[in-house]
Amino acid sequence: MKQRLMLLVVLITLSTPWGYSNAGEVDTVLNIARKDGKLVMLELGSVGCIPCEQMKPVMEKLRRNYKGKLEVVFVDIRKEQDAARKFGVYVIPTQIFLDKSGKVIHRHIGFYGYEEIEPVLKKAGI
Repeated sequence: MKQRLMLLVVLITLSTPWGYSNAGEVDTVLNIARKDGKLVMLELGSVGCIPCEQMKPVMEKLRRNYKGKLEVVFVDIRKEQDAARKFGVYVIPTQIFLDKSGKVIHRHIGFYGYEEIEPVLKKAGI
């Protein structure tokens, strides 16, 4: 547990203000979230994309209000095209929710308001 926490701190230190920007970091965080039994919200977008920028406060509120239960991860797909291919993203922003085992449980394209996301999280058990 202590090693995973230290790794997470290192990843956060290396990450953009939005979250994780490197596909390798994303895979590491997904593995840690699975081991810790957390749900994951992937925000696949790009810096400068207007609806992606509008997602910033939503993501921060989710991080605060679901701390310890939900891992919120941003991936800039212009820099990480492999991640876009891996998750089948053709339009940004795309939000992908993964359950505790890493299975996709919900996808959404476009701006996604906090109030719209909450029922998805409740249905997933948090």
